[in-house]
Amino acid sequence: MNLLEHQNRYTDQADAVADIRIRGCWVEIDINAIRHNYRQLRRNLPQHVKIYGCLKRNAIGCGAGVVAAALAQESIDGFAVASIADAIAIRQRGVSSPILLYPGPGLEDARLIEANSLTISVSSIEELMQWRRVLTTTRLFMKLDLGFFRAGTTPAQLPELLRIAAEYPDVQVEGLYAHMSELPGSQNDKAEAQLARMHDTLRTIETSGHRPALVMMSSTEGVLEHPDMDFDAVDPGALLLGISEISEPARPIALRPALKAIATRLVSVKRVDASLGPVPDGPGFRSGMILGVMAMGWGDGLPRYLPNGMVGLVRGRRASLIGPSHLEHVRIDLTDIPEARFGDEVVLLGRQGEAMITRDEVAARWGTDIIGLYAGLRDHVPKLYV
Repeated sequence: MNLLEHQNRYTDQADAVADIRIRGCWVEIDINAIRHNYRQLRRNLPQHVKIYGCLKRNAIGCGAGVVAAALAQESIDGFAVASIADAIAIRQRGVSSPILLYPGPGLEDARLIEANSLTISVSSIEELMQWRRVLTTTRLFMKLDLGFFRAGTTPAQLPELLRIAAEYPDVQVEGLYAHMSELPGSQNDKAEAQLARMHDTLRTIETSGHRPALVMMSSTEGVLEHPDMDFDAVDPGALLLGISEISEPARPIALRPALKAIATRLVSVKRVDASLGPVPDGPGFRSGMILGVMAMGWGDGLPRYLPNGMVGLVRGRRASLIGPSHLEHVRIDLTDIPEARFGDEVVLLGRQGEAMITRDEVAARWGTDIIGLYAGLRDHVPKLYV
């Protein structure tokens, strides 16, 4: 679909189309795939389990505001983000659902936190007291570290933290959450050990009467591999965007990829002749070739150093990219596509005619994984929601 067709079909995307004409590159996000993934998740969870969509890093490059608005229409229970910017983007879309802030915002963000009705994360008594000094009402989730060795209070310190929080009428403890370790070597034995710690911790705080109403432990990997970790809520992110690198999960969920295409266009096409001087020694260059330049580079999210084998689709055929990568441009060998012209679309991921470049192929050729592919795309690259 060309840009004019996009603009005619999705009238609210006129600004995005204008940005594409200025930038010369874009990504296509399948918003219906995100809706589908949410519905599949909801179907596979017990009805009492709430879903907090994790939209950190601008919904892993897919646009936190637009994704949140679509999920809010599906009656998702809430969202979780790590930055105030993502939370504000969600609120600016008119979404009133609860938003949990993972560790990241500082005390200087207090006014923005209150103005946008956000819930903070707290990991220690010291943090709690500092937040109380700057917030009128401190709405929070306690973050628990079960062996991730990242932010979060320890199981031993949590009971006292909850006891002290309960002493202050201006403190509202809305929930308790933890994430499984993703450190190297984290397999089922480590997951089971962390789950056992969670159960032990819950027994301790239930005895004191301080168990929060909402307990949450499972992100994408937990949802797919550990149904016994559902508790009261889950906070998957990658799953909602159709990303799962677990080939045979314990809980199979049929997912559709949100990232439908990465595309750009040719801004130069010429035949290399002797007047240019000696042909560069680098791989891919040769005398008499048809050399194209496309309007996307490493500053837009392509690899800084182009691996061998990177390709794009031009007029439905594969063409090899030629290094080195530049900030806003990359060369492409059009010798086998002599009819290629200035302005032609170049598809780096997705379908063009009958030809297709898959996410798995792109991730492998670019030297990353699928979630790295999504997250590596720069926010300034325009998004078309299809």
